[in-house]
Amino acid sequence: MREGDRFLVGQVAVVTGAGRGIGRATAQALARAGADVVAAARSIHELEETAERVREAGASCLIVPTDVSREADCENLIAKTIETFGQADILINNAGAAHFAPVWELTTEQFDLSLNVNLRGMFFCSRAALRVMMPRRRGSIINISSSSGKKPYATQGAYCASKAGMIALSKVMAMELRPYQIRVHVICPGGVNTRLASEIHPHRDKTGWIQSEDIAQAVLYLLSTPPNITLDELTIRRFEAEPL
Repeated sequence: MREGDRFLVGQVAVVTGAGRGIGRATAQALARAGADVVAAARSIHELEETAERVREAGASCLIVPTDVSREADCENLIAKTIETFGQADILINNAGAAHFAPVWELTTEQFDLSLNVNLRGMFFCSRAALRVMMPRRRGSIINISSSSGKKPYATQGAYCASKAGMIALSKVMAMELRPYQIRVHVICPGGVNTRLASEIHPHRDKTGWIQSEDIAQAVLYLLSTPPNITLDELTIRRFEAEPL
C-alpha cells in the first residue's frame, strides 16, 4: 500500500476521538485513501476542524458529537452513520482518557474515567457497529490500545488496566467474529507526541517520539492486508525504547 492509494473508495469509516491527535490524523489518512469519514468526539469545535481537513482530502465527513462513555451516544453514533451513508465498514476505537496517580491516591471517579472511556467506550461502539457489520459479513475494527496495556508503569494503574482490557477484548472479538469475515485488530503504541502526552508529561523531551501520523499509517496498513491473513496485535515503539 503506497501513500495516495485510494483503496478504501466506497467504504465508510467511523473514528472516535477524532477531534485531535491520533484520531484526526487517522481520519485524514482514511479520507486520502478514499473512505468517507464519520468523526466522533466531545468537542464540536475540534470536530469541525477535522471535518474541514477530511473534506480537503476529497472525502465526505459527518461529525457526530459523542461521549463514548455513554451507551446512548455510541448507539446514536452508529445510527447517524447508517442514516447518512447507509453502511459502516470500518470502526476505529481511538477515544481515550487518563488520570495518572498512585493507586492509593486515585479517586473512584478517576479510576472509572479510564475504564469508562477506554474500555467501555470501545465495547459500546463495537457492539453497535457489529449489529450493522455482521448481517453484511464484512467489516474491520481497529482498537487503539497502548504499550501500557502490555507492561506496568508506575502511577498508571487505571490506564494500564483499561488498556490491557482493550487488548483482551479485541482478541475475543477477533475469535468470535471470524465466521462473519470481520477482522479485529489492536494497535499498542508507545509514547505518542499528542496534546494528552504534553499535558501528562509537560517536561519530558519528546524527541524521537511516535507521531500521530505514524499510527494513522499503521491503521492503513492493517486495512490493506490481504483477506487470507490478519494481524491480531501490532505493537509500535520508539526506535530508542526497549522491545516489549
